[in-house]
Amino acid sequence: MRRRLVAVALCSLLLLTGCLQSGIIEDHKDVRQLDDEPVKTVVVWHTYSDEETRVFEERVIPAFRKEHPEIRIQSVRQASNQEYLGALMTRAAADKTPDVIRLDYAWVPRFASRGLLLPLDQFPDYETVAKPLREHMLESNRVGDRLFGLPLNITTKAAIFNRRLLSESGREAAPGSLMEVVELAHERHYVIGMSGLDMWGSLPYFFGLGGKLSDERFTMTNGYLNSEASIYAVETLLKLFQEGMLNPHILDGKGDLWKDVHTDSRVLMIDEGPWYYSILLNSANRSANVLQTTLPAPFPSLGMYGSVIGGESLVLTKGTKVKEEAWTFIRWMMSRETQATMFKAGLIPTNTEALRAQDGASADNPYIAPYLEGIDKAFYRPAIPQWNEIEQLYKDALERIFVEGEDVRTALNEASLAIDARLAGD
Repeated sequence: MRRRLVAVALCSLLLLTGCLQSGIIEDHKDVRQLDDEPVKTVVVWHTYSDEETRVFEERVIPAFRKEHPEIRIQSVRQASNQEYLGALMTRAAADKTPDVIRLDYAWVPRFASRGLLLPLDQFPDYETVAKPLREHMLESNRVGDRLFGLPLNITTKAAIFNRRLLSESGREAAPGSLMEVVELAHERHYVIGMSGLDMWGSLPYFFGLGGKLSDERFTMTNGYLNSEASIYAVETLLKLFQEGMLNPHILDGKGDLWKDVHTDSRVLMIDEGPWYYSILLNSANRSANVLQTTLPAPFPSLGMYGSVIGGESLVLTKGTKVKEEAWTFIRWMMSRETQATMFKAGLIPTNTEALRAQDGASADNPYIAPYLEGIDKAFYRPAIPQWNEIEQLYKDALERIFVEGEDVRTALNEASLAIDARLAGD
């Protein structure tokens, strides 16, 4: 009898243990079902827009999870600003999440030079993943002899014209040069919507009026940024501003250029990325069909460059505890299929196979052609750790000119001297 009771007790204990092991576990990262490996979480920080986030979270991540049920992607949307940059660097230095960052490609050298990123070319299948990617964008992620990021998307800004004002001036097509835009603004008292004095806001106009920034390899700016051509370009922009024909809110950040270019009676042109259309066309509150009221065109320029290349790369932070899983996700994001999906939200693929396959994509983004054309003539920001400092020195010079009234030649000479000192490591 006692033996029977002991046996029953042992069976009960085993059953209880089994029940406890198969009960509710709050931390799903460590869940193990049958013989499966535990689910690992990869934390991804990004700065996608509303529409881009919707496509990323509702289409891309579920498709990834279906193929890789052992990996959970935690999507964390952030605002793209200097505070974001500082927070990323602090957390990466402390080996905290995120594991994967969608990072402005111009920031990659700064992170890599501080030892905050893992080189991606260490993975055995790296060459296969990188092969179809746009080569120039891929090289922008190189620091020394290592590649620290893979380019996820590429973009540039196009000129967006007010169709009604073009028609009133007797034009159906967009002007072919920025000087034509300036002449039209003078003739009819129109406003040119340059958005800011920072490089992203002003370089297309600076280049479009003949300005030069540096030598081709970006080793020096003396003789370029302070050249006669550059002085003329900045003086022209300053004169337009003083005459009320350059965005009057350029210093205070007020106004709404997105709305004004299709509703205002004076704003002839702004420049903006493809998200202008992807956001407005997917807005439930849009008041007009911007495809009918605006005309996108490659940024008008007779100079070496048109607009500026933008884009983001995916990078892997040095402290990640899920390196292989994070690489699996990065590799997935570079695929033809995934990039074609994100293209529907207006993000131009860096995977050249995905881009070639989108010849019939006009139904999804009929505004995209001028952006694709503009990429071929746009300026790539150099892969140097000092780029953020150089951007600030350039902006400071323009602010002294526009706000404080400093002489253009003097300000550009000082900026060139300071930038070259940074490039020399002084």
